[in-house]
Amino acid sequence: MMSELRSGWSRFLQARTPRERLALRLMAGLLALWLLWSLTLAPAWRTLNSAPAKHAALQPQLDAMRARAAEAQALRQGENAQVPARAQRLRALEQSTERLLGSSARLQATAEQVTLTLRDATPRALAQWLQEARINARLLPTQVQLERAGTPAQPRWQGTLVLGDAGGEGA
Repeated sequence: MMSELRSGWSRFLQARTPRERLALRLMAGLLALWLLWSLTLAPAWRTLNSAPAKHAALQPQLDAMRARAAEAQALRQGENAQVPARAQRLRALEQSTERLLGSSARLQATAEQVTLTLRDATPRALAQWLQEARINARLLPTQVQLERAGTPAQPRWQGTLVLGDAGGEGA
């Protein structure tokens, strides 16, 4: 089959003038270069050019995943570690309340639970405080009564959160 094609191509070229043969060979060469470019080099070139933008777009996701992995590792190590005394845990909770929520929160501890009363707390500060309460003081929300206040552009939270011990030992 291939030999028939080659002999047919040779007969076709022999029937042409030298100038036409040269033009046909140049056209065949250009077609081969175009095929090489479009099938092998162009896709690789596009991938290479788009790689920095894709890398930059995926970097925040990678950073967030690494942060979550570090947090999970810290929690795993924390579960195996000695639970701090109640006084230390409450002190850590009071410090994070003062630092993150300031005057928008009031903390009250009883023997079994801790109650946080909020007035105009920002969502970000509340989220950070809850994370620190979970990790440092080992407390989890058991009851939540929150109301959204403020404007849609600047939301605030008001209400109470009751936290209990994650390990069951009491706050």
